[in-house]
Amino acid sequence: MKNAPAFILILVLIPLLFVTGCSSMPGVLEGNDLSHLSLRDKRMSDKKVKVLESTPAQSQVLGQVSSQRCQSTAFSETPLEKTLLVDMKAEAYRLGANALGAVTLTQRGAVGEGCWNVFTASADMLVVE
Repeated sequence: MKNAPAFILILVLIPLLFVTGCSSMPGVLEGNDLSHLSLRDKRMSDKKVKVLESTPAQSQVLGQVSSQRCQSTAFSETPLEKTLLVDMKAEAYRLGANALGAVTLTQRGAVGEGCWNVFTASADMLVVE
């Protein structure tokens, strides 16, 4: 019976590790706090900010914008590319851009962070005349 405390410790810790490793997280991780934007601004940004295949020579780069979304479990739906783009468009619109260029999309496993996968998008914010 001298192994009883170790056995109890194992019985408690192992399920606890599984629960925390698979905890659900909201779909939004970072770069997406759009609470400061009105619904009108969110709608306008989707109409006004264009996603460009290539960066025109006559454009001004304001900086970069990024968005991350979480796929909570292996069985939950993956975030759509459009969702990530809408997030970035809203922030770019708020900062005065009218286009996004050099858009990159990546996916990585993130089980230790509470997500099954993390989808990240980044782009240059542009002012195109």
